[in-house]
Amino acid sequence: MAISICLTEQERQMALNEAHRRQSSNENKGLYGRNGGPRFGEKALKAHEVGAMGEVAVATLLGMKEFLFQETEARRGSVDLPPDIDVKTRNGHNRDLIVQLSESRNKRFVLVTIEDNAILIHGWINGKEAMQDQYILDPARGRKAYFVPQKALQPMETFQCLNVPTLLNTL
Repeated sequence: MAISICLTEQERQMALNEAHRRQSSNENKGLYGRNGGPRFGEKALKAHEVGAMGEVAVATLLGMKEFLFQETEARRGSVDLPPDIDVKTRNGHNRDLIVQLSESRNKRFVLVTIEDNAILIHGWINGKEAMQDQYILDPARGRKAYFVPQKALQPMETFQCLNVPTLLNTL
């Protein structure tokens, strides 16, 4: 069962500010959008907004907002929240979790979806469980990845944070 998250105006602004910072940084460095995504303009900015909103939602749920946006440079292998949490956010509540083939098997991945201004956290999965041959798809042709169905995710109530207070106990 997905958990609905309502961000405060301050949390929403925090995500928007980070999205603008990421887009500006990428444009200044001439970086390309991830996986063939847009490099400039509104669509590129929207991708950063969606990602940052998902990160804020998970950090809010887990009581980890002080750990948000610690990486100021895009870096392969980095995590969104310590020690090993990677948030994957998608538009549309019926979407699968996408894990790149090159990701670390030691990460924990959390699926967040956004649709019509509603944010849902669907669950999580360990990298080694996500990286199964049965989940490899190539719908965009030329960009294979693991597409993990929502039904394969563990509920967020089972997510364990190391020495971090969590809001999950209040659900």
